[in-house]
Amino acid sequence: MNQLYFDHAATTVVLESARKAAIEAFDVYGNPSSVHSTGIAAKKIIDNARKAVAASLYCKPEEIIFTSGGSESNNQAIYGLAKLRARRSKRIITTDSEHPSVANPVNSLAESGFEVVRISTKGGRLDLQQLERELESGAAFVSVMLVNNETGAIYDIESVKRAIDKSGCGALLHCDAVQGFLKTDMRIISKCCDLASISAHKIGGMKGVGALYCKQGIIKNLAPFIRGGGQENGLRSGTENVIGIAAFAAACAEYPKHRDEISSVYNYAIELIKQSDIDFTINLPEKRVETILSLSVSGVKSEVVLNCLVLHDICISAGSACSARKGRSGTLEAFGLSKELADGTVRISFGVGNTKEQVEFLVEKLVEAIKRLKK
Repeated sequence: MNQLYFDHAATTVVLESARKAAIEAFDVYGNPSSVHSTGIAAKKIIDNARKAVAASLYCKPEEIIFTSGGSESNNQAIYGLAKLRARRSKRIITTDSEHPSVANPVNSLAESGFEVVRISTKGGRLDLQQLERELESGAAFVSVMLVNNETGAIYDIESVKRAIDKSGCGALLHCDAVQGFLKTDMRIISKCCDLASISAHKIGGMKGVGALYCKQGIIKNLAPFIRGGGQENGLRSGTENVIGIAAFAAACAEYPKHRDEISSVYNYAIELIKQSDIDFTINLPEKRVETILSLSVSGVKSEVVLNCLVLHDICISAGSACSARKGRSGTLEAFGLSKELADGTVRISFGVGNTKEQVEFLVEKLVEAIKRLKK
């Protein structure tokens, strides 16, 4: 059996439609800011892609800013909101399990004088009562991810918005929607959020491309994170990645067509794991995307399990790829796992191309590895 790739939460295989769109865009070599024919052709690709991405978020094309990816989008949102709202409040509310591209900018702002409050996400559930209490003291903005990249938990963005409105504090809402993009109902973004970050390579697009949704009434006041030639309506300078943006649009159109098949494989994996004779702790949040499966086994180290599976050319993760080389992240602790279970946690993430036959082989080799390691 060829390589089995079950690390789609880290990055996905480029979809055929996205690959085709990128190849076609290679022939359009003009700078989108140029006024001659090749520049106009490149700009047309970006304009059409902006419409496609906006349609996937149920928003207006002019509310989409193309970036280099989810991390830049998150940094643009966090630092932009902090500057925009500093006179009103220097208080930020976020969660205890955000991606580093949100957590680290927030930590940086804390060092410069902002107060940061982190809401509990134990069990993959946002503590809404804590959020309501904290909102009583006001906030410049709230930043809550849509889907956790390590556990697959869906956080209740709609309830967050209701809590903000109920408090009357006027806080703006940013959502890191990178991991949940096109895997949940995207109408929630334009309905509830003021800003939201997405990325192409989590849905079958290319790495190095993302977007920031910014509500029309805010976009004109947000400070740019990258300054220069004034591209993207002055909010993101730098010549646009036409090839990557073209592929992004194609992926937005194709990826939703695969959701049912991915869900079927995900649920089959859970069924097989429950039937195995290994005492797995399946970290299943009540509300979750059917793409990320977090498993824990006491008495084994996740890195050792991964090394065993590598021998069979099986690719899974010990957690977020962004934190895997820097040691265990705090997300699993925030979820409520003990250190021993967190150290024995692996993340299996599903995507286009995964089959039930592949899952059977994966579970077989995973069970074999754990039995051997526990002897």
